[in-house]
Amino acid sequence: MQNIIFKINALRHWLSEMKFTWLSLTIILIALIISLGPYSTEPVIRITGLFLQVLGIGTVIWGISETRALFGHPSFANKTKEWLKRFPLFQRKHVSIACSGSISIALTGNGRAYSTHSAGNNPTVENRLEALEKNIASIHERINQTQKDIDQECQKSATALQQETQLRQTEDRIIQEKLEATGTGGVHISAIGASWLFVGVVLSTASVEIAKLLKYLFNT
Repeated sequence: MQNIIFKINALRHWLSEMKFTWLSLTIILIALIISLGPYSTEPVIRITGLFLQVLGIGTVIWGISETRALFGHPSFANKTKEWLKRFPLFQRKHVSIACSGSISIALTGNGRAYSTHSAGNNPTVENRLEALEKNIASIHERINQTQKDIDQECQKSATALQQETQLRQTEDRIIQEKLEATGTGGVHISAIGASWLFVGVVLSTASVEIAKLLKYLFNT
């Protein structure tokens, strides 16, 4: 039982891969059934062909809408609605009041204080040497702290640069995918429109001849 369900789901998924083809063929089949029936007249054939042509032209709007949505642009319906909202007779007069004031900005920064060791008043040689040793040790400590700060800033800069590089690569990949979808993603829509236009033009152009042929075939 589970194997049958699995195969049915797989078949459904396989058929859904060609959903645009099924849509195109279904519309064409319905149009042919209507226009090539035993009681079809020339106006019915011509109007059916006209309907297919209108659908084919509609696929152009469909493709443009898909491209606009791909790049985040609003749909034609939303654009039209926003445009109608800006109709001058519907706009209310807005009163703007100019205000002046001052903005204070507080700037903060980092600082580091350090001190030196003095040998005191009337220092001896031992006092001078002791003060010198303490100052040298303090200098070494400051150098080590400065080097540590530099290493931390370098690490932060390297991490930020790596993140920026990854972000740029992701954005470039998204742009590349959008460009590929723009160039090739609308092919199925164009194919549907071309097939509907082809059948529609044939039915509309040769509606009289098709009607005569059907009359001849079904009356003999």
